[in-house]
Amino acid sequence: MVWLLVPLALCGVVAAIGLFLHSRAYVRAKLGPSGVQEARIRVERRYTPSHIELEAGVPTVLRFDRREDDPCSEMLVCELLPSQHRLAARQETPIRFTPQRPGRYAFTCGMGMYIGELNVRPRWRSQRSLSQAPDAAQSSTARSAPDHEMR
Repeated sequence: MVWLLVPLALCGVVAAIGLFLHSRAYVRAKLGPSGVQEARIRVERRYTPSHIELEAGVPTVLRFDRREDDPCSEMLVCELLPSQHRLAARQETPIRFTPQRPGRYAFTCGMGMYIGELNVRPRWRSQRSLSQAPDAAQSSTARSAPDHEMR
């Protein structure tokens, strides 16, 4: 019986390492035709994707699609944003701002159980290079909740 537990434990460790490495991959925000970079983040027991790459000095919309009513995921706290934001249950909440300083900025739920990170990179040489980036994130143009303006 013990001989059966060793391969199962080894498979579990390999799977956990794979999930950890996959979850740390940054997804680059997509630059739209209006010059605004956008990323869509699903909120459902965690943030997916949880690591977003942004360009400094470019207007940004982060679209938080909260697919649950868990009270934990209601508040969004981010050291890059000047205030907390309430995410509407079972709706998309766009958060608008312009990141100014390069750096890594954590974002969490109000209780700190859901964790993500924004990696703000220095401004690219041209807007064209960002829009042609092969790893640009998918974004959504749907608007189901009022915009939260950030300046």
